[in-house]
Amino acid sequence: MTSTDARLPCGREPDALVAQVADGAGDHRDAHQRDCPYCQAALAEFDRLWAPVRAVADHRPRAPEGLLDEAMRRIRGVASDPDFGSISDVRGRTRISAQAVESLARHLASRVPGVRVALSRLVAAGGGAETSLIGGPEVTAGVAGSSTVVSITLAADLGEDLIALGDRIRAVVADGIRASTGLEPVAVLVHVDDVLL
Repeated sequence: MTSTDARLPCGREPDALVAQVADGAGDHRDAHQRDCPYCQAALAEFDRLWAPVRAVADHRPRAPEGLLDEAMRRIRGVASDPDFGSISDVRGRTRISAQAVESLARHLASRVPGVRVALSRLVAAGGGAETSLIGGPEVTAGVAGSSTVVSITLAADLGEDLIALGDRIRAVVADGIRASTGLEPVAVLVHVDDVLL
């Protein structure tokens, strides 16, 4: 295997995540990975790209010539561009930045009844520094290939059923991202940071 020099925006090395998926441990996430949309998106995409190798290995026949090399080529391609998702079809390839996914998710979440857009204090996903926001929920998106994981921190209206609100936000954001970008939202993580009058 050839290593990549790129790191995910959270600082983790994609090669370690590829090895984790190849070892069958993609679902066994450490504390950082459980909260990090970048690692979750990369693990989901690497798992999807590794699936043909796993399928062949499950049947124990000899892998077709070049299958492992092709899977590794695709994984390296995704890992080398950690700030962009990518959708390909017969007409070409479209790159979608994590920032575009974040803006779309923020817009979609802000439109869900019960979501307040002004927050006084937030801790950004992935252990980031405290920040003050006026313009909407804090959103972090990890993108890898055609997979994305979005983490949204927001304030809710007082009296809202927070579990139902989280379900509505997840549905609206996932459907909107899928429809607008073609990326697959592997997870939409909702963090209610405050409840406001």
